[in-house]
Amino acid sequence: MSWKQEISEIIGRQDENGGPYWSRADGNIHAPAGFSTIDVMHAIGQLGGKVEDSPVLKEAVEFLLGYQNDDGSFRYGTQKSKLPCITANVLSVLGRLSLPNSASIDKSYSWLLDNQAADGGWRCATVKLGKAPETDASNPGTTLWVLDAFLFKNGMKRHVDALNSGVDFLLDHWSSRKPLGPCNFGIGGRFLKTEFPFRRYNLFYYVYVLSQYESARNDKRLHEAFEALKPYTDSGHLSVASPHRAWKGAVFAPQTGPSEPASKYWKEIVKRLG
Repeated sequence: MSWKQEISEIIGRQDENGGPYWSRADGNIHAPAGFSTIDVMHAIGQLGGKVEDSPVLKEAVEFLLGYQNDDGSFRYGTQKSKLPCITANVLSVLGRLSLPNSASIDKSYSWLLDNQAADGGWRCATVKLGKAPETDASNPGTTLWVLDAFLFKNGMKRHVDALNSGVDFLLDHWSSRKPLGPCNFGIGGRFLKTEFPFRRYNLFYYVYVLSQYESARNDKRLHEAFEALKPYTDSGHLSVASPHRAWKGAVFAPQTGPSEPASKYWKEIVKRLG
């Protein structure tokens, strides 16, 4: 199924936030939440958009690459920042839009590997450590974004040990469900309601990414999460229970009935785990 018309409509809204390519007038590509440069380009990629499909998308990718720091990390605004969450999100965007790996992109992946925490996950080192082990842990959300990003890395199997440590960290979080990391990523009612497009730590995104890692596919914790998704499905189609307001009623999350783009990803999960 093609969503070219829907992609064209989204591209037509590129100046909506006051800056170029869905950015804000102050140069921020991470806000507003849900319809930022990063969010929109990721959503287009999830609809099957490719960088070569549109001159605007090609220009938007070049714009996004302009936010890369010398060490390979990405910032989200005009001020200096080096955050694993932003870097991983940008790499996921570029991967879904089918931008080929390059020396500069490989540098970003190397930066993420160099900044993996001892517990196997990833967290923002700019946030001060707290007084509790839960606060000082990695962020599950950031770790999920990193694991997603590495699905588009050429030769990712060379990093299997490091990535499997991240997988183990996320599977352990399914069991503990504790709020972890300085941003307090937990597993509660909000996490367990399906969201789409993929943009933050959520059950659907969690199962989709982990189902692509061999070390997770036979783990009972992933299959428990898989079972938790099934109530949102019917006859091979998945409904979006908690859409972001930026996408509510759109092709991603119709007001009634299942989401066809989300169902495509659900079918991929079933093929791997079903």
